[in-house]
Amino acid sequence: MKYTWPSGVVEFVQADGFSIATTPVTQALWLHVMGPPNPAINQTSPEHPLENVSWDSLHARGGFLERINAAPIREALDPSMRFRLPTEAEWDYAARGGTHSSDGFIYSGSNDIGAVAWYDRKHGDHTQPVKLKAPNQLGIYDMCGNVWEWCEDLYTGNGSEKERVLRGGCFHNWAVHCTVSKRYAIDSDAHDGCIGFRLVLS
Repeated sequence: MKYTWPSGVVEFVQADGFSIATTPVTQALWLHVMGPPNPAINQTSPEHPLENVSWDSLHARGGFLERINAAPIREALDPSMRFRLPTEAEWDYAARGGTHSSDGFIYSGSNDIGAVAWYDRKHGDHTQPVKLKAPNQLGIYDMCGNVWEWCEDLYTGNGSEKERVLRGGCFHNWAVHCTVSKRYAIDSDAHDGCIGFRLVLS
């Protein structure tokens, strides 16, 4: 499922009852929806993932999720559906390759982290453009490394009412933090150059 914005193509793949974007939200898409200023720390190119955005700001009145759900893209793709963040279960299912999860890959799409992820500052202490590494079995890129990705869910296990879930690891993390199983809890108002997000349409 593809939609072409003036700023580029947004592509989704079908998973189990939902569609998930093949890349994190890029700065190009963010600026098309929100306009300037660009909140990203690394603004090298519009094809870098958007980062430095909190869970709270995405859900705020007039925030990205409200704005994109009012945009023509939703009508063009499927007007009965809405954009949102993935649940942690959806993120995990997609990262493991959906029905291909029996492959048992440590990272999304491979046991070779270098094939699928930017990590451990190996190409600089900053994000990289999306879709330069290999995709996983569903054709989804950058689910490990590059940027941590917000999930919709509260993080359970420590009793905090503010902590949400991040998955996937980022460009400066060690490989162990970029596995498909790694979970990270952080306050919903947190934002920095390592935190981005991916869209689900359901």
